[in-house]
Amino acid sequence: MNHYRENAMAWGALIIAMLIWSSSFVASKFVLVDFTPEQAVGIRLLLAAAATLPWLLIWGREPIKRMRAEHWKWLIIMSLFEPCLYFLAEMNGLLYTSASAAGLVTSTLPIWIAIGAWLLLKERLSRNLIIGLGLALSGTLTMTALGEANVAAPNPLLGNALMVVATLMAAGYVLVAKRLTAELSPWLVTVLQIWVGAVFFVPFLLLNPPDLSTPSTTAWQAMVWLGLVVSIGAYGLYNLGISQVPAQVAGLSVNLLPLFTLVLAAVILGERLNVGEMAGAMLILIGILVAVWPTRVAQSPSK
Repeated sequence: MNHYRENAMAWGALIIAMLIWSSSFVASKFVLVDFTPEQAVGIRLLLAAAATLPWLLIWGREPIKRMRAEHWKWLIIMSLFEPCLYFLAEMNGLLYTSASAAGLVTSTLPIWIAIGAWLLLKERLSRNLIIGLGLALSGTLTMTALGEANVAAPNPLLGNALMVVATLMAAGYVLVAKRLTAELSPWLVTVLQIWVGAVFFVPFLLLNPPDLSTPSTTAWQAMVWLGLVVSIGAYGLYNLGISQVPAQVAGLSVNLLPLFTLVLAAVILGERLNVGEMAGAMLILIGILVAVWPTRVAQSPSK
């Protein structure tokens, strides 16, 4: 009974994390009106670091003392994947592509996680996963090639390419985070990755300091949402989820990302995909379903 309850809690955490994560693509569009990508990420992570400082001082000191050198090594590697390199690619990508397209490209994450497990852990790649990868990549190329430049996506080719890079960084993050959260508290890992990211982006802010008086109220509201709700809430819930289920199973929750993103982008930003982009989106979603179907079947009996 406890096993089922833990799995239910893990999936609840992962689903909420995906809903919050999908909102980050929309919120970032508002932030990027008044900030450069590096400024946006730097301020976002500094807000998150400041908000988590009391937790770190009161509850985090003893767990940190018990961390070994091996833990710190993997924490730095994980944090370089995400938030550092992931956010650099994602925020620059969102300058050039739509929030809807960004969510769709990012939804290929489960496939890249499986490929990472094949390369690093020597896990076998199924035929369905290879076919699914081909379909998903074809969908990304179709959506990019047939995407029309507009205000929301001035350069879909560049933007979607950067989102692919961001997704590769996210795959590396998930693989390492799964290892870390097996031994460390998911919330400790979340807080420490925020601080590593904040330190990483401080030089960007010093080299190009933002004018904090000019951004709109909407931009600041979106920034606070990204810093407090997404950086702390979404990552904390995701780390909690992947600490209780296998990494590839946790990756299945990313299938909800394009649905949540498309709805939020349509309602809040008024984004719409053209016919060619819709065709590419369908290829991506079909590719994901084909790729993860064996995993779904294999995992069902243990639920």
